[in-house]
Amino acid sequence: MNTLNRILVVLGILLAIPLCSVLLITPLEVARLLQTALGGLVQTLSQIRPEVRYGLGTLMALIVDLLLLVWLIFEVRPPRRVVRVPTVSGAIVAVAVDSIQERLKYHLDQLADVIEVRPRVLPHRDGLQIELEVLTTPEVEVPAKAEEILQLARLVVEDKMGLRLRGKPLVRIRHAPYPKARAGQRPSA
Repeated sequence: MNTLNRILVVLGILLAIPLCSVLLITPLEVARLLQTALGGLVQTLSQIRPEVRYGLGTLMALIVDLLLLVWLIFEVRPPRRVVRVPTVSGAIVAVAVDSIQERLKYHLDQLADVIEVRPRVLPHRDGLQIELEVLTTPEVEVPAKAEEILQLARLVVEDKMGLRLRGKPLVRIRHAPYPKARAGQRPSA
């Protein structure tokens, strides 16, 4: 739904830019054009029998209202906060997203040179999408540490919890600042 919202906002802005410009630069000409168009519309609609006009109008209003209501439901419904474990047979097992995040945080915090981990788990129909914000010591080797983090995250999610990953996990690594050297001291190399 987020993608649809972005597309609609972008299209709305792209449509509003030229419309506002034309309306603000030439308001009198736009008003005359609208008056002419609306006069023609009134004449055309008045030629249609009232029962047909009201019947079609009601039908179209119901269709549009139904579509808007469905859109509203998708917008305000709470996101899924549980994930089903697909590998269990004989029962339906669901794990809370918060539990997955806590478990990832616990295990990844145990790694050497990792100061803090903030996992984000996004459930999808075909698996979990994982994003990890990791704060490390300043001297860590990024490729090796990222590989270690990914292996442990996969082990926890897929092997220990029986869940599927969707795509590649995203790991954002930040380094903690270097300690400030005191006056008269040289930084160690």
